[in-house]
Amino acid sequence: MSFVSITPNIVFVQSKSGGRFPYSNSLLIKDKRTALIDTGLEPALVERIAKKYHVDLVFNSHCHEDHIAGNHYFPKSTICAHRLDAPVIRSINKLISLYGMSTPNLNSYMIELIQQLSLRDSRVDIEFEDGKQFDLGTVSLQVLHTPGHSPGHCCFLIPEEKLIFLADIDLTSFGPWYGALNSVLEDFITSIEQLMTMRFDIAVTSHKIDVFKDYKVIREILTQYLNRIFQREEKLLTYLEDEHSFDEIVNQAIVYRKFPKPVENYRHMESIIMQKHITRLIAKGIVKQTEKGYKLC
Repeated sequence: MSFVSITPNIVFVQSKSGGRFPYSNSLLIKDKRTALIDTGLEPALVERIAKKYHVDLVFNSHCHEDHIAGNHYFPKSTICAHRLDAPVIRSINKLISLYGMSTPNLNSYMIELIQQLSLRDSRVDIEFEDGKQFDLGTVSLQVLHTPGHSPGHCCFLIPEEKLIFLADIDLTSFGPWYGALNSVLEDFITSIEQLMTMRFDIAVTSHKIDVFKDYKVIREILTQYLNRIFQREEKLLTYLEDEHSFDEIVNQAIVYRKFPKPVENYRHMESIIMQKHITRLIAKGIVKQTEKGYKLC
């Protein structure tokens, strides 16, 4: 784990894995009130932070396991999350249901992941909305609701420093992930486009260790990140020049390229993502459903 000082009281905390799932990076703000955004670092590292700092406020950017797993290390902190994701943070069973992994083989993956992360139900003390501002002392933390990845996904602005924590608008080369049942592709696109109109001088994310600087650079990387969605769509459209069944579409692994292990689980997530693309393209009148599956109109 690395503590990267962005300002004297704002620290980017990089997970030991470099932000790779099932862990994520955090942002620590040491002020009159100390705040930590996300608790998805490796368990031993979250525990170290909990012991070293008196954290007044814990913010969960959203409800996914790799961002909330360490909440229980902060029993005296006030835990805050967007109202749309708060019910899932409070219930592991609701979290599991978001992935649609109801069959025994798929569910065993989730059980192992829960054990690995020491994940448990978490309380949420404050449910916030878009634009909510928290006064920490010399700096303020402003909520920017950016749904798509999850209904309550949020980024966090520190206006005084023109800094943003982008959470799982993570600027990875993989691109946006919308493989949960309640992920909304159109909302994800809108959220990224909204960010592209704003000016930040510094940006950090949950799954990259880079500290991105200069608003022009950040806007360009956001553009590249958004374009991953459209590149996937173009590949799908090319494939649908001929008629194909849904299983054939999923087997193309347009998103994952090659399914990691456990293959069944990643193929399942690919199927959720592909269904969202197909639904979007049908609504646009570009793709039609056929007797066998799908094809270009």
